[in-house]
Amino acid sequence: MFWFIVLLLFVGAGFYFYQKIISIEREIQAEQEMSLAQSTATQKSEKRLEEPPHETVFDSTESDSPVVPIASESSSLEESILTEVTRQPGLKQTDLYPLFADTNKKQLQRLIKEMADNGRLKRERKSSSYLLYPG
Repeated sequence: MFWFIVLLLFVGAGFYFYQKIISIEREIQAEQEMSLAQSTATQKSEKRLEEPPHETVFDSTESDSPVVPIASESSSLEESILTEVTRQPGLKQTDLYPLFADTNKKQLQRLIKEMADNGRLKRERKSSSYLLYPG
C-alpha cells in the first residue's frame, strides 16, 4: 500500500510539473509573437517613412475601405534587384540577400528565378550559389 501511495505522489508531481512547463512554454510563445509583431510594426512604420504613400483603389460599393494598391510591390523589388545586378555584374545571389534584408529570402529566390526565366537576369551556377548578370 505504501508503494502505491508513493507512486501516486510521483504521478501527481509529474503531472503538475508537466502542466507548469506547458504554461511556461505558452508564455514564451506569446512573448515571442508580441516581440515579432512589434518588430514588424516598427519595420512597417520605418518603411512608410522612407517610401512615398501609394495611391489606392477603392471598391465602388464601400468607399471607406481601400482594396488594392496601384503600385506593385514586386515590380519595384524587381527594379531594385535589376539595379543592383546592373551596378555589380557577376554579383553572387547570396550577396544580394543582405541588401534586401526586409524581404523574405524565399520570396527573393522565387523572384530572381522568375526574372531569369523571363530573360531579365542571367544566372550562372557557381558552387552553392548563382552569379547574377543583367539580361
